[in-house]
Amino acid sequence: MKNLLLMIMLAAAAGCATSATAPPSSPPLKPTVTPGPADTPVEATPTPIPTPVPTGPVPRVPDPVDVEASIRVLLKKTAGETTLPQPGRAYRAEVGDEAVWLWGPLTITPSGETAWQVGAWSSPEAAASVVVDLQQRLGDEVVVWQEPAGGGLVRVRMRWLDGEPGDAVARLVAAGFAEAYRVPGAGAVVVSGEGGSVRSSSEILLTPAGDWPTAVGGRRYRGWFRIRSAGGELLLINELPMEDYLRGVVPVEMGPYQFPELEALKAQAVAARTYAVAHLGDHDEEGWDICATPACQAYHGAGAEHPLSDRAIRETAGLIAVYDSRPIDAMYTSTCGGHTEDAAVLFSGRASPYLTGVACTWDRPLLLPGAGVAEVIGDKRAFRRWLAMRALDVDDGESSPIDVLPIVAELCGGEVRPLPAEPDLAGWIEALYAAGGLDESSPLVGGEGAGRLVRLADLFEIPLPPTTPGRWMDGWHLEAVSAVLQIQELIRADRGELVHHPDGVAIYPRRADASEVLPQPMPLVRRWGSSHGGATALRALPGTALERYRLGDRILALVVVQSDGGGDADRRSAWRSWRRERSWDELAASVGEPDLERLEIIRRGRSGRVVTLAIIDRSGNRRLVKGFDVRRALDLPETLFEMQVRTLPNGERMAHFLGRGWGHGVGLCQNGSYGLARAGMTFDAILRHYYTGIEIAGWDPQ
Repeated sequence: MKNLLLMIMLAAAAGCATSATAPPSSPPLKPTVTPGPADTPVEATPTPIPTPVPTGPVPRVPDPVDVEASIRVLLKKTAGETTLPQPGRAYRAEVGDEAVWLWGPLTITPSGETAWQVGAWSSPEAAASVVVDLQQRLGDEVVVWQEPAGGGLVRVRMRWLDGEPGDAVARLVAAGFAEAYRVPGAGAVVVSGEGGSVRSSSEILLTPAGDWPTAVGGRRYRGWFRIRSAGGELLLINELPMEDYLRGVVPVEMGPYQFPELEALKAQAVAARTYAVAHLGDHDEEGWDICATPACQAYHGAGAEHPLSDRAIRETAGLIAVYDSRPIDAMYTSTCGGHTEDAAVLFSGRASPYLTGVACTWDRPLLLPGAGVAEVIGDKRAFRRWLAMRALDVDDGESSPIDVLPIVAELCGGEVRPLPAEPDLAGWIEALYAAGGLDESSPLVGGEGAGRLVRLADLFEIPLPPTTPGRWMDGWHLEAVSAVLQIQELIRADRGELVHHPDGVAIYPRRADASEVLPQPMPLVRRWGSSHGGATALRALPGTALERYRLGDRILALVVVQSDGGGDADRRSAWRSWRRERSWDELAASVGEPDLERLEIIRRGRSGRVVTLAIIDRSGNRRLVKGFDVRRALDLPETLFEMQVRTLPNGERMAHFLGRGWGHGVGLCQNGSYGLARAGMTFDAILRHYYTGIEIAGWDPQ
C-alpha cells in the first residue's frame, strides 16, 4: 500500500522518479564522483579609465544594488537528445516533491507518450477509488492518476511505464475497463545517468552539486537547469542569478579585448540587464524568459567571462534604464555609421519615445589653441619637409643640403664630413649617413647612394620617395633628413584621438592605457585628405583623429585630421564603411522578383537609412518593402547605403552598394559608446545619449 500511495503522488505531479525517498540536500558519497576544477582566477589587466568631464548638474546615478533574482535562459530546443558530459558529476533531479541523485554523464531525451482514458467521475473520491483499484489490478508496470476534466468531472488516466504491451486492450478489459481508449499524451522528458533515470511530462529540475560550471555541449554554464517538453521537443533551460547571466552576455556582445574601456562596458551591462528585465516572462507558457542567441542577446555562459566585464557588471549591479518608471526596450547595435535611427521606421511594433535617432558624436567641440600661423604647407611630401625644418629649427634660407648636416650630426651624435660647395647626390648621402650615425654596412639593404637610404626607410615603414641626381636639392634632401631622424627615433610619430581632460584637452594614443594632456598652445596643422595647412586655432569634436610628431619632449606638430565623419564616435569600427556588389540575377533572386526592372528608394529616415524601397518589375508593378525588411531583402549589413547600377560591356547589369554600419541602427551603438567612453563620457551619460529621456534606476523585481 505504501508503494501504491507513492505512485499516486508521483502521478499527480504528472511524472515519476526512480526513488521513493527524497535524498539529502548534498549528494551521498560515491567513489566515482570527482569534483571538477574550480575556475582559475584571471588577473585583471590595467583598464584605461578616462576622467569624466564636468558638465554641470546631471541626474544622480543610483548606487549598485544587490538583487536576488534569477532568469531562465533557453539553451536548446531540440527533438534529439542532449548530454551533460562531465563523468561522476552529481545532480539532484526533482520532479514535484520527489528527488533523486544521478551521476554524470547524463543523457536527456524527449519522449512522446500515449495515455489511456479510463473514464470520468463526478467526484474526486470516486475517481481516487478507481485509481487505487486499477493500480492494484495492473501492478507496478503502470502509473494511474486523476485530473480535472471540466464541468465538475474528474477523469482517470493511465499509461504503461516501459512501453505499451501488445495485449494492452485485453488486459484493460480483463481489469474491468473495457471502455478505456487511447488519448494523445503530453510530451515527456527523460534524464538518465548512473543511479537511474527520471521521467516527467511537466518539468525536471536539475541542480548540479558543487559550484563549478556545468558542461553543456562545448560551453559551461552556472546555475541550475529546468528540463521541459513542448510540442514533442526537449527544452533545456539554464536558470541562474541575473548578475551571473550577464557575466556570460556582456563580453559576448561587447568583447573586453576589442572594447577595453570600462565605462563603455558598464553602459553595455546596464543595457543588457535592462533588456533581460524587460523580457522576463515573455515565454512563461514554455517556462523560459529569454533565449541564448542574438535573436534575444547572445549568452555563452561561464566560458565567456572576463575580469573587465565582470567589473563593469559588479559596479552597475542591479541598475537598469527606465522610461516613465518602466524598464525600456534596450535595443543596441554594433555600428550605427555616425547616426542612430528611430525604431518607429524600422520596427513599427517597437516604436518608443526613447528609441529615436541621435548623432553618434559628442556634441560639444573642443578648442585647440595654436602656436603657429595660418599657412599653406602642401601635400604629404611638403609636410615632411616642413617637419624636418621644425626639427632642425631652420627656415627656408637655412635649409640647404650643406647647412643642415651639422645640425643633424648634433642631434644624432654623428660625424660632420667635409663636402664641396656644390656636392653631388652620392657624396651628400654618404655625409648624411655619417651625420645621422647610420651604419652604411647594414646587410638588410643593398645598393648605394640614395637608393640605399630609400630602402632603409622602407624597412622602418617611413615614406621616402626615390629621387634623381638633378632634383634632390629641390626639397628631397629635407625629406631624407626627416627619414633619418625618424629612423634614429628622434622624431617620433603616433596617432590617437582628441579627448576631454580636466586640465584642458588630451590625446588618447592608440594602444595606450590612458590619455595624455596636450600643451597649450601647440603647433597645429589641419589635414584634409593629403592637404596640410598651419592653423592658429581649431575646434574639433572629441574622438577626432590626431597625429602627433615629437622631437624629445617638444611637439613639432599636432595634426588634426578633418574629414567627413571625422568626429563620429564609431569610426574605429571595421564596419564604418562597406561595399557590396550584386549581379542583376542575384539581386532579383534576393528581392524575390525574377522580372526585376529597377529598385527605387522611396524614403529615408532621419539617419539616412533606407526605410521604404520600391521593387518594380518590367510591367511597372510596384511592391514596397519597409523598415528592417529592406536589409533582409537586399541581404546587406545595414540599410544606411547608396546604390548605383551600371551596365557592363557584355550587357549585364550590376548593382553596387556603398554603405555604413552593421546591425539595425537602433538604440545604443556599441562602437560609438566605446568612442564616447574614450572621449571621457561616463556610462550613464552614454546611455542617456543613445536612449532619449531615460533615467538610471535600481531594479525592483517586485
